[in-house]
Amino acid sequence: MIAIMLETAALERGLTVLEVGCGSGYNAALIAEIVGEENVTTIERIPELADWGRSNLERAGYTITVVVGDGTLGYPEKAPYHRIISTAAAPRIPQPWVDQLQTEGLIVCPVGSRHWYQELEVARKERDGRLTISHHGGCAFVPLIGEEGFRQ
Repeated sequence: MIAIMLETAALERGLTVLEVGCGSGYNAALIAEIVGEENVTTIERIPELADWGRSNLERAGYTITVVVGDGTLGYPEKAPYHRIISTAAAPRIPQPWVDQLQTEGLIVCPVGSRHWYQELEVARKERDGRLTISHHGGCAFVPLIGEEGFRQ
């Protein structure tokens, strides 16, 4: 599923990426191999997971910005982004992500219910600010918890 997500994100060297859900850091490392580690920011709401991910990334030789915070709100300090990739399922694409996305940028996110069916969506921000959404099949991810996601 991660390979499908990265393929649908159409990553290229130099694109700036916000990853929502650092976890172990594995996906952030994959993204960094494509776009360059200086272009990757990953946000994690659970401090212990952020520490684990940061430690794994550092041990593997990566210098990637790891932030502790509510991923549903994005990370405006480094916006705008060319891509936002979420490794947690949202009830809908959060508006803060749309606001922090560059024109013609992509959001890759599982969208659906908290515990049952979700579908991988790729949303493209058009010049007029609207999103064009394509669907890429069913999937199952942990819920995206936060102000613009699911509640605890």
